[in-house]
Amino acid sequence: MPFVWFDALTPKHLRIAKYVEQVALRKGYRFLLTSREYDELPSLSKILSLRPIYVGKHGGSDLRKKFEASVKRLLELYKIIENIDIKYVVCHASPEATRIGFGLGLPTININDSPHAEAVARLTVPLTTKLISSDFIPANAWYKLGLARSALINYHGIESVIWLKREKIFPKDFGLRRPIVLFRPEEVKASYVKTSINSSYLAPALKAAQKKLRFSLLVLPRYRSQRVALQDELPNAVVLDSQEEGLSLIASSDVFIGAGGTMTWEAALLGKPTLSAFPKSLYIEKALSKIGLLSHVTKSNLDNKLGYILGNLEKISARQNELARLTLQSFQDPLELISSIIT
Repeated sequence: MPFVWFDALTPKHLRIAKYVEQVALRKGYRFLLTSREYDELPSLSKILSLRPIYVGKHGGSDLRKKFEASVKRLLELYKIIENIDIKYVVCHASPEATRIGFGLGLPTININDSPHAEAVARLTVPLTTKLISSDFIPANAWYKLGLARSALINYHGIESVIWLKREKIFPKDFGLRRPIVLFRPEEVKASYVKTSINSSYLAPALKAAQKKLRFSLLVLPRYRSQRVALQDELPNAVVLDSQEEGLSLIASSDVFIGAGGTMTWEAALLGKPTLSAFPKSLYIEKALSKIGLLSHVTKSNLDNKLGYILGNLEKISARQNELARLTLQSFQDPLELISSIIT
């Protein structure tokens, strides 16, 4: 019996993989899930009842180490799949899986909402058979990265719809005084974030805002090194272990501030008053902002924007909940497109 192979490199990829597995099994395929050594992945795999084969590791922020880790991982993955009957390769911009799929002539499906991650996109987009992408992202953003025009499949919505329409989310009680603000820092080791710090560019502004506005601050870091750095910079915050489950934390909070992508979109679609502090302009952020689900914030205006939300929290929360409910209903489910390709 042939396999559908999914290579998951981040927590978001695991959430997608959970439901792609269901599609594969329903269509009579076996399912192979691979991943890599990365702070958050083992714990989330357990939560999602997934059992990936861990191959290789994240190369960190150094370009040479990134390259070496990728080359080594590609060869190790090939040894695993070389004698397996793979029918489809599915991933979210995995350079190694996409390269293997292309090299072996296998249909390769990439789900991607991140043309801003240009280095990874240049290694995957030109080699993919089908690219499933939100229609909030202009087609030309992909074509200029080398995508064949026949490869693009658009849907109206965002990737988070796949799991937000299916997951049961349970809040956690941290025993903190309300209101609770949850902060997710930027991915400082990513190639698209040019920084030399381990914490977050927003940390000083958050520290000042917490002192002035008197809220409880929860922080979900991405790596152990970031946790240590943020504990030093935000002494009055509860800096969690990076292996905490994100959706339950969003449900536990009153306001969300995100310097990344996925958790910010999740918080917005879960109806939380959401501030996006991503240091670049993102198509998805612009679209959700236009709908009214989030607002962009910088370190210079954090005080004012957060203060306004906290001062009108009940009213804003009720409005955001209703808007999020209606938006989630209107968005297309990209899992349906994946299912239509896997025949």
